[in-house]
Amino acid sequence: VDSCAVAGIVDLLRTQGCFGLSARYAVCLGLPTSKMQPNPEFPSYAHFEEIGLLFEEVLEEMLKTAELDTICEQSEIRHSFALRVLSKLEKRSDALLNSLSQYITDDEGGASLLSFCVKTIYAFFDNDLFFATKTFLRNAKGSFGLCITSSLDADRQIVLAARGQTMSIAFYPNKGLICYGSEQAAVKAGMNFNFPGDNADVLGRSQGDIDNDALRLDLDDLNGEVIVLDWGRAKYKNPPVSCPNRCLVPHELMNGALDAIIFHESKATTNDPQLYHRMTRLTRNRFIKPLRPEATDLVLSDIQDIPKVCRSIQDEWKVDQAALSLNRLTAYNLSRCLRERLEAHVDGTVHPRSIDIMLTGCEVSLWLAEQFASDLQKSFPNLRIKAVSSNKLLGLYGQEIAVPSLGFPDAPKTHHLHDTIIIIVSHSGGTFAPLSCSNLLQSTTRNLFVVTSEWDTQIGKQLRAMDALDGEEEDHLFHSRIFTTDVGMRPAEPCSVSVAATHQLLTNLFEYISAFILSDSRFRRSTAAVISEQDLQVLEKCNRDNIDALCEIIGVTESCKPFLGDTSKTTAQLRAAGNLWAQHILENAKAYIMTFCYIFGTVISGYPLVYGIATAAGFRSSSDWLYLIRLFDAAIYFWMPQINILILRLLQRRNLRHRMVGRTVVIGDIPWVAQSAEAFLSKIFACSYSIAGLNVLSGNPADHFVHRHTHRVVRGSLVICGRPDGRLSALSTAEAAVCLSVNQASSIQSWGGTCESITIGHNPFQLALTHNGIFLKRKRPLFLCERMLVETDVREEKEAAESSKHSGSDSLDRTDRPFNPRTMFPKRRRIIDSFDSFNHLDSSIKPRVHRRRSAAALIGAYMNFEEASDRKRASTELQQDVDLLTVENVVHEAIEEKKWSDHARKLFTALDLDGNGFLSFEEFMESSYRLNSILSHGELRAVFNLVDGDGSGHLDYDEFLEMLEISDLQMGIKLPPSNRNEKGLIQIEPSREKYFGETLRKFNTGKSKNDVDFMLVRSQHFSEELYETRIASLQRFVAMTVVFHQMGKRVQEFFSCISFGMLGYRMDRTHSIMRIATTASPISGADVRQRMRHLQLLKKVQRSVHIIATAYLSYKKRKGKRLSDLERKNY
Repeated sequence: VDSCAVAGIVDLLRTQGCFGLSARYAVCLGLPTSKMQPNPEFPSYAHFEEIGLLFEEVLEEMLKTAELDTICEQSEIRHSFALRVLSKLEKRSDALLNSLSQYITDDEGGASLLSFCVKTIYAFFDNDLFFATKTFLRNAKGSFGLCITSSLDADRQIVLAARGQTMSIAFYPNKGLICYGSEQAAVKAGMNFNFPGDNADVLGRSQGDIDNDALRLDLDDLNGEVIVLDWGRAKYKNPPVSCPNRCLVPHELMNGALDAIIFHESKATTNDPQLYHRMTRLTRNRFIKPLRPEATDLVLSDIQDIPKVCRSIQDEWKVDQAALSLNRLTAYNLSRCLRERLEAHVDGTVHPRSIDIMLTGCEVSLWLAEQFASDLQKSFPNLRIKAVSSNKLLGLYGQEIAVPSLGFPDAPKTHHLHDTIIIIVSHSGGTFAPLSCSNLLQSTTRNLFVVTSEWDTQIGKQLRAMDALDGEEEDHLFHSRIFTTDVGMRPAEPCSVSVAATHQLLTNLFEYISAFILSDSRFRRSTAAVISEQDLQVLEKCNRDNIDALCEIIGVTESCKPFLGDTSKTTAQLRAAGNLWAQHILENAKAYIMTFCYIFGTVISGYPLVYGIATAAGFRSSSDWLYLIRLFDAAIYFWMPQINILILRLLQRRNLRHRMVGRTVVIGDIPWVAQSAEAFLSKIFACSYSIAGLNVLSGNPADHFVHRHTHRVVRGSLVICGRPDGRLSALSTAEAAVCLSVNQASSIQSWGGTCESITIGHNPFQLALTHNGIFLKRKRPLFLCERMLVETDVREEKEAAESSKHSGSDSLDRTDRPFNPRTMFPKRRRIIDSFDSFNHLDSSIKPRVHRRRSAAALIGAYMNFEEASDRKRASTELQQDVDLLTVENVVHEAIEEKKWSDHARKLFTALDLDGNGFLSFEEFMESSYRLNSILSHGELRAVFNLVDGDGSGHLDYDEFLEMLEISDLQMGIKLPPSNRNEKGLIQIEPSREKYFGETLRKFNTGKSKNDVDFMLVRSQHFSEELYETRIASLQRFVAMTVVFHQMGKRVQEFFSCISFGMLGYRMDRTHSIMRIATTASPISGADVRQRMRHLQLLKKVQRSVHIIATAYLSYKKRKGKRLSDLERKNY
């Protein structure tokens, strides 16, 4: 609709060279009395042509004495022209002007006939395509990305304009090609285009010749820009634009074959007069990635690229790549901004509503940002970290009348964004709302960064220009603001590799930020850091091993080549699940085809099924049973689709009780996985035919999955749910909640049937009510809790073997038999035949039988560990004299029971031996020696100095509480030394332990083994949560993409096969083409430029008020001090 409206307005504005069009423009838009409204009495164009003939007659007379260029360029001659036309019009009858009487009148405020003549003449000479576009943008409100051409100018020029929407133009001199589009990646299509025939000489000229380099020009969409591209100057021997615009400097492009003239809407901007300085070189530029070659299956190609892309991102973040990595350079700039924020926290000067780190994006990018913000917030509770939709930010800050964020706490008064670190997550780097935010938020903070697919994106261009606009011409390299996955533009709309790559980059960024904060004790204390260096080592090890796990899931090597021979077992199971669900989806289409064949065959032949059988058996048509036979045949015709579906299910051995309707897939997992997988699957089936359509839903099985979806469960609903690895003590309850949700959904039955559910996870325990369980290989070392389970199993096996050996009833001829664990555990579930990745990672201890435990059994096992530790601690406490209130008793009560909130004051009083209300280091040391602390003198001194912020050598009660919160004394755990470089920064190295916690065990061997092991298990809970959110969840997402791709592929191939390609469609496309960067947004960006100026002014005013207030308070303080000094002297 908008395009048609713009075309209609341009058709009225483009009048150069035609008096009829010029007269119509004058009446419609040029006069004070012009009105744009439906009017049945409005003159026809033939009437305007008749008026135009009078202008042509006068022009022909004037051309006898003057040149056309002279008439065009001199306003006096134009006025004379108008007067001569006026005299002719006045001599004519009123019939010619009667239809214009409501527009041409001598009344006050009206338009005279002379004004009409002047406007018509000026429109005839000036209103070319460039002028028309400028006039439209000057009077229009909104955001536009325009490509304007006219049949009158199509042989020589085209006009492009951008305001609020992007527009890029690429020039390929060697190929004689110009590409333009609203997305930067689109215009790179010319890089893959070759001439037909012999073009060796043409292409050879580009070697080292900058004049023949392919270049791209990005129009200034923020301030508004119009450009005309004209290639007709040499042919027509006249300027490309009309007189009012000939003051603009033309730029020669395409080796002089093309003239480009640019108009900037904003007078406040100053662009480089050399257009070449604004252009980006596409050839011989290592930062520019060409478009990927076309593939037969773009979705599969993206999925198979995931391990390679993730490995490349990991390698770029290694320490030895710091000097060569663009991401590490950007991370260095981020650390400088983060240091300023953290120093403000240390000094206590942070605004109470200030946000330290804000992430923003749309759709999948936002969901990934939300998970990143959640992990970072849990790691550093005192920081304020938020993830907010770009549409909300644009609505709140980018509109003259703000769009309220209903249902959310986001509002200008709740967010203080001055100097906030803002990370924009946008894979395409040009999505409308994030792009507008990249411009808008520059007025509130300079700490802007972007996570995108490549260096060359629209948002990247805006952020690179920030320093140049500030006049900082040096050290732009050290102000890098772009984190890139180097995935490049992916034409497939279902997002797979872009999601995995962005999640991988955010994982490495999370590690970098955590290591930076932990490297400084002041920052660690001010942020109340929960994460530890050991957690980072564990996460990095899992991160490195994750590549092998992804290869196993997808069935490719790191070089994106399929496995030689058979695919992996995991890949085969995932694809088999996809094939099964594809059969569910296609059954209606297949039944329709079978019904079609049956009806046509029986009707044409005249022998329906029952009648044909009866006839073959000798039945006569005159028999009285004819009507009964016809009744049976009519019933078959009526229920033929259902009969065919049952036949298909019998042949394919599928459930017969499923409803014979369109299918619904419900996806359950943690939010980012469920939402991203839902978007992936819905786009896979976006173009499928309605008979094989699919309804896709998602939910969090640990939260609202049951409430939102179980009432919709019917026979044949398809449920796929990701399970956290409950073998980890921190996740056992989470897996139990997920299993309960799946069981509740699977237990809802009708006619003996229920939904068909599949679970994907790492804990190899099959739920009884689910149809299938797909178990991913561990591909990582064991955590300490898993190691303790293995040790318990080995101990139980040994005890069972010894008891069996010494049992009188079992001693007869059994000692020579080989040990068979299945005879010891006859009632247990199936045994794992191979304990994946355990043997090659840790062979120091290995049970003969590896048990599969349910989530409930795992919770019970870990509760048994805790109860055993509590019983031992309780028996130890009973041996003490409970009547004595000594330092040892108080400390043991507080430390061992870990109830700091109840005993902190009593503990502080007990440690304060001299009773002065402060705790000296000597008092702290003496109490530690009484407790036989495992920490050395130097370690105790380090802990004491860590919280002694003022360096007084004494701790007050608040500092003592801070020490309890940030130190590991409350658990009595001795930590290994930190791995730092010469600058004191923590180096993120993967753990080299056989199992996670091995080193901690060695450092704490002096304590009771059960107590220390249980405390160490609890100390790993946070690293286990990070493993789930950063590593295991990514594996489950990739596994779901493999299943869904196989579903979509089978359905796509079916329609192409049965129709010989005529009904084929592409599952990598959707009808809305939502992966295009200029995706329509619910929030307009038309006011961004004005709002930027408003926010910049507001920031300056607030800063000025702050400076004045600070100066006044300082002056008042000094004045009060002087007065008090004078009073003291007088006294």
